[in-house]
Amino acid sequence: MSFFDRFRQNHSGGQCDHGIRGIVSNLSHILNTRQAFGSFLSGYGIRDMNEYSSRDQLSLAIMEEIRFNIESYEKRVELIDISVEDISNPFRLAFKLECRVKETHESLLMEFNSVSKNLNVKNFDDSEKGEFT
Repeated sequence: MSFFDRFRQNHSGGQCDHGIRGIVSNLSHILNTRQAFGSFLSGYGIRDMNEYSSRDQLSLAIMEEIRFNIESYEKRVELIDISVEDISNPFRLAFKLECRVKETHESLLMEFNSVSKNLNVKNFDDSEKGEFT
């Protein structure tokens, strides 16, 4: 939960929803932040990966960054698995994240596209399903 979310209220006058939507929103912020540009926190966000020339090396490095950031900055979920999605474009990477909400033990299946920078939640309730950027 961000600092400002603690003071914001939703349209019905109640507290903000800090459930799944809050988790996904926070993950989206983390994964779309470039390290050293969006936060003063050490290691927050994804660093520049221009030193990698191999797609496999780049994929492994990004998966390590995702794992570190989720474990460090989104304590409400447990990361179960990260895998590279099979896509036909050799210049794009997409990752499937399998997480579990610690409080409710609800599982989350998300796809993160490193180029379009969107986080798509697969098993969200239909009324809330969609992409987060």
